[in-house]
Amino acid sequence: MNIDNPNILIINGSPRKNKNCYSIAKVISSKLKESNISNKIFNIYDMDIEYCTACGFCDKTGYCRIKDDMTPMYEMFDNCEGCIVISPVHFDCISAKLKTVVDRTQAIYASKYVLNQSSIDRNKKRIGMYIAVGGSKPYGSQFMGGQIVMDFFFKSINNKLLYKLHLHSTDDLSYDNNSEFKNIFNKSVEEYKNEIISILV
Repeated sequence: MNIDNPNILIINGSPRKNKNCYSIAKVISSKLKESNISNKIFNIYDMDIEYCTACGFCDKTGYCRIKDDMTPMYEMFDNCEGCIVISPVHFDCISAKLKTVVDRTQAIYASKYVLNQSSIDRNKKRIGMYIAVGGSKPYGSQFMGGQIVMDFFFKSINNKLLYKLHLHSTDDLSYDNNSEFKNIFNKSVEEYKNEIISILV
């Protein structure tokens, strides 16, 4: 398994250890490994990732001036076959640290749409998955903000976002005990694996 250039990047956007997002990330990693699909979990709240300051550097160069734990991820986004993001719902959106990761992909976005000199292979097939985890009971806008941001994120990193899962009411029923969601989740991960295998063959 190549941990420096894994097939799949799994981004855990939650600051909580051993809770729903963390458990989901671990299960996905294990299922991918069963099919010999290399992957790496990024627990971003344990990483040094600075805020984007909209300094304009990437608009001129196509890359970010900030050197931190985000820096090697740019190459990984290019080399991977897919990205999976799991995030808690914070104010109808994604977590703050995950939004920072999203903002820092402005460097990729600028290379494509400002400079027309893409830093990422736009012809390579990559498959995305987004899993949002909400604590409260479902309501109309619960996942709306996060989904809009994630649609832009996966476009920026050139992943076709084929899988979107929304888990609600985890304050009352955790992922580990939610058999209905697990059935949907397991089917989606299996389909995702088959998509990735078809790319790797």
